[in-house]
Amino acid sequence: MATSSAPAIGAARPRAAVVILTQNTDVRKAYLKTTLYFLFKHWNARFRYPVLIFHEGDYDAMSQREILLGVRMECRDLVSFVALDADDFKVPPHIDQDRMRRCLALKPVPYWRNDKYRLMCRWWITELPKYTSGYDYVMRLDDDSIIEEPVSRDLFAYMADSNLVYAGNIIHTDCGICCHGMREFFSDQIAKAAAADGDAAGAARREALLATLFTSQDIPPKAVMFHPFRQILSILGGDGRGGAGLPDLTKDIKIQSPRMFFNNFFITQTAFWRRPEIQSIARAFDLDGRWAYLRWGDSPVQSLIVSLFAKPDEVATVKFAYSKRLTREAFVGETVTGAKEIYAYTPAFYCQTSCVTDPPPPEEVVKAARDVAGAPA
Repeated sequence: MATSSAPAIGAARPRAAVVILTQNTDVRKAYLKTTLYFLFKHWNARFRYPVLIFHEGDYDAMSQREILLGVRMECRDLVSFVALDADDFKVPPHIDQDRMRRCLALKPVPYWRNDKYRLMCRWWITELPKYTSGYDYVMRLDDDSIIEEPVSRDLFAYMADSNLVYAGNIIHTDCGICCHGMREFFSDQIAKAAAADGDAAGAARREALLATLFTSQDIPPKAVMFHPFRQILSILGGDGRGGAGLPDLTKDIKIQSPRMFFNNFFITQTAFWRRPEIQSIARAFDLDGRWAYLRWGDSPVQSLIVSLFAKPDEVATVKFAYSKRLTREAFVGETVTGAKEIYAYTPAFYCQTSCVTDPPPPEEVVKAARDVAGAPA
């Protein structure tokens, strides 16, 4: 990304913090130490913003000390641990836990994930705002995210100076099965917002934009995920929204994959998420329940809220070399039959990110890589 000088001495700094949600396990601690190392080495040793590490009360004093001593002395005082409310990661009473368990067990796709993952997605949408009231901006990093190159711009000052609501880095598409019904949900939210504010023209613009934020795909009956997905729809009531009518066994099932910021890194204005219309959408998302029964992730939900309800010039992309474990490593998952399998979603070349909007690498780079690997053209 373009470079920028540090703020002038005495210039007002945004009230801002970096936020990381983690768990106290050996694996997560190992990733967290690396994340913090590169966060400070490549950016925050210079700009010195607070870093809040959210946890479920499982980080005891010894474990906190282990993390803190891995941060170099000049920046150690910037890091603090915040224990979350006990109910944040409990399944709320409006979710049918038996239905949730039955849906979880069917695993139509490798990245179906578990109940804890779903509660994590819910937390970023419904619970984060109550922890950020003292800040104007927050930057999210996951505990396995790496800022891979020096970033010389004060990103929070950039947000404030540009009047931005949201900035992301990598753009992806999410799983259409996991996000089944999400497009219709947001169409409903657009209609509710129009009913509240009387802006029919604004609703029409949002509906037109919504159509561009999803990619359609058909799942044929012979596809391995067709039948477990159909079983899930039967558990949820036919169309996945509690309605009647299961998909015909002889016909394709149409799914819609949302375009989204890969939001294990983002910077956002906290006041945006406290707006009444945004809080209303967050409550509707929670009560809908498909974050639990399917796997409506925080990334597509957050991206769609921002795309539809922020102004176009309030959303930006900040580009620098950044990666998440999923784009660096293979991982062990399960097939729809429950068998162990190894999956990899890494880019083909080290000069690439996994951003869907990035251009392909130059042909000479591809040719050189194939020559080295002995791969056919």
